[in-house]
Amino acid sequence: MRVPAMPLKPSLPEDSKGVMVRLCHVTARLCHSVARLAARLQQFPECYADRNVMRASIAVGLKPDSLKPENLKPGRLKPGSVSLVGAGSGAGDLLTLKALRCLQNADVVVYDRLVGDEVLQMIPGHVERCYVGKARGHHSVPQDEIGELLVQLARQGKTVVRLKGGDPGVFGRMGEELAALDSASIACDIVPGITAASAACAAMGIPLTDRAHAQSLHLITAQLCREGGEPDWASLARTDETLVFYMGLNKIEAICRGLRQAGLADDWPVMLIANASLPNQQHLIGTLADMPMRLAGTPLPSPCLIMVGSVVSMVKERQRMLTSLAPSCFADMEEH
Repeated sequence: MRVPAMPLKPSLPEDSKGVMVRLCHVTARLCHSVARLAARLQQFPECYADRNVMRASIAVGLKPDSLKPENLKPGRLKPGSVSLVGAGSGAGDLLTLKALRCLQNADVVVYDRLVGDEVLQMIPGHVERCYVGKARGHHSVPQDEIGELLVQLARQGKTVVRLKGGDPGVFGRMGEELAALDSASIACDIVPGITAASAACAAMGIPLTDRAHAQSLHLITAQLCREGGEPDWASLARTDETLVFYMGLNKIEAICRGLRQAGLADDWPVMLIANASLPNQQHLIGTLADMPMRLAGTPLPSPCLIMVGSVVSMVKERQRMLTSLAPSCFADMEEH
């Protein structure tokens, strides 16, 4: 009787061989994915080592190559220069791409109170921060000292970003800072931002101007509504334009009274909107006659815009239209 020779290696059952083959395939695919991920990460600039910067940049749809140093526009952010940058309404996804590039390339960011937290998270961790925030009646740093600070930082050879809420050229005292930089022969650049009026209307789903409601737009700082410094109410009391008052929450009674006395109807539409475009956005809609009382009953926080004009009526018109369309939309969904 012949005894079969023993195999040199123990054989595996057929099902075990299949498992091993599949395991090898899975391992190969995993290694390939890891290699692709490593190559992808190498495309991002070093500033993306900051987790918050990476998360915030991806949130606004930024491509990895767009922040590489060679892709930044030359001559814009040189050492010893200052960029006056608009931070927009505070929402990170409303910050402009150019503003984000400035933050990434800065040595120091000088910012104020109205810059939103989402925007501040986009500043890389290695960048120096200098807070010069202002609140109504309480200036942490006088305006002339802010100008001197910008000059001092630039003369140290630093790339400086002066970050302002909204648009730096709309009630942002940009002119005073430009004058300080020009007098010191400091190179500067201006980067516009989305001003609060635009962000507020977009958040409420209405336009600032409309052929049927308003053919012009008037932006007013409510700081004029002081004793001896009131606006020309007669020139503002028009039914064919939209009025937007900045920094006017505590002046609402004077504004409503002045416009009514100048000839606008008591039932002329008014809207207050606080923290426009942010998750904690709030608003009130009323008229020139009842808005002070509405605000007293439902206080709103600052910053808050006051919008006066026929376009405000479009908010409720659109809400009614969307509400009437909702049942038919649900009916269509049930049919399908």
